[in-house]
Amino acid sequence: MTLSSDLDHYLTHPMVGLDQVVIGPDVLDSVRDIVASLPEHNTIALLTDEDKYTTGSGAHLKPAVTGLLESLGTVKTVVLPGHVHADERTVSAAAAGCEGADLVVTIGSGTLCDIGKVAAGNRPHVVVQSAASVNGFADDQSVLLVNGVKRTAHSGWPSALVVDSDVLQGAPAVLNRSGLGDMISMFTAPADWYLSSLVDMDRGWSTEAAMMTRRYGAELLGLAPGVGASDPESLSTLAKFVTLSGISMGVAGQTSPSSGMEHVVSHLLDMANTARGKDTAHHGAQVGVATVVVAILWRKMNERLHAGRVGTLRLPDPADAERTVREAFDWMDESGATSNECWSDYSKKLEHLRAVDAGAKIRDAAESWRAHAEMLQGLLGEPEAIVAALRAAGAPTRFSELENASKEDDVIWALTNCHLMRNRFNIADLAYLTGAWTMTDVLAALSEAEQIGAGL
Repeated sequence: MTLSSDLDHYLTHPMVGLDQVVIGPDVLDSVRDIVASLPEHNTIALLTDEDKYTTGSGAHLKPAVTGLLESLGTVKTVVLPGHVHADERTVSAAAAGCEGADLVVTIGSGTLCDIGKVAAGNRPHVVVQSAASVNGFADDQSVLLVNGVKRTAHSGWPSALVVDSDVLQGAPAVLNRSGLGDMISMFTAPADWYLSSLVDMDRGWSTEAAMMTRRYGAELLGLAPGVGASDPESLSTLAKFVTLSGISMGVAGQTSPSSGMEHVVSHLLDMANTARGKDTAHHGAQVGVATVVVAILWRKMNERLHAGRVGTLRLPDPADAERTVREAFDWMDESGATSNECWSDYSKKLEHLRAVDAGAKIRDAAESWRAHAEMLQGLLGEPEAIVAALRAAGAPTRFSELENASKEDDVIWALTNCHLMRNRFNIADLAYLTGAWTMTDVLAALSEAEQIGAGL
């Protein structure tokens, strides 16, 4: 069993709608063969942004792909302007621009791919990755901005991914390092998913989906120096990691194998920057930094549960909970749309936890925690090892090292309030509801992160 063989194997999984993945050197020309094999390809919508993509060998990516496609049919280029966000207006503009085409070819980042999945609808969608920056290329879901809140929505599988190592080598190093950061979430997100299954949330637990990339965790950590050096072989391996990670979310039918507390913190930081009129940090880089703090919280809570020292889980009164949510998010927009959206999801979570008597479930789990700890041992990573890998890749380990870094107060705000955003249960929920995620606890976790070269 290897990373490559698992990737080939899971492309045939009944839950996976991705037909073809081509990763390696000199594979860009396969775009033409893939499109030519489609039943209809007379009119091709080429969706991209205003950025210029240059390969490691100096070729210009967009003209190269355009030339390949023009040999097959009429190419209608749709360019999304400025710094692209997957908000309602941008997604609508992309869909309108691609209307009438037989298929959509997207060139660009994970955000472009997310938009392309929606714009393509039921038509074939071929993605030419400009970097191995996130794991969201290879799934049937898109992260979209809804009322100013980042939400994951089902969209559609791409038909094919084309990932040329020369293209990856030409990408800014920060983007591929960001892909490593996104993959670093494997050391906390599956544990959050397992925890949520103890309170009957997130549509159950799948060891298969959770372990698809996690079993290769040591290989990922060892890949870090090569990613940092933009080594083509290392970048191709990273591309296989992010692709298999995306597929794991399709196998699970949700993002839980790769998205836990660390992703929610990143989403909140993006929302805060946007509300302040600032650009956002690179997603994966921000996730990697957040994962260190989450791993520290997990270690603390795991030790408490193992020692029988976890507090009683107490659910707040609905009126008090709504007040807390609105106090956390009302500052973000005058209309209250953001706090409305967050309360809509958080209230559902509280209703579920109350209905299943989550307090009793956590109490029962704590009494038999040794069995759960054995599972978690294979899921969680040590924060020190995470920091070492990020450093070896030249990736940020502190929030202040990120491009477009958030204010310290916003980082503390995001960590403190991340459990209030969505209808998912993670380690922050357990800590908060048992009295172990106060402002004092957040600052203590950041202080511990500081001691190992991470945190603020």
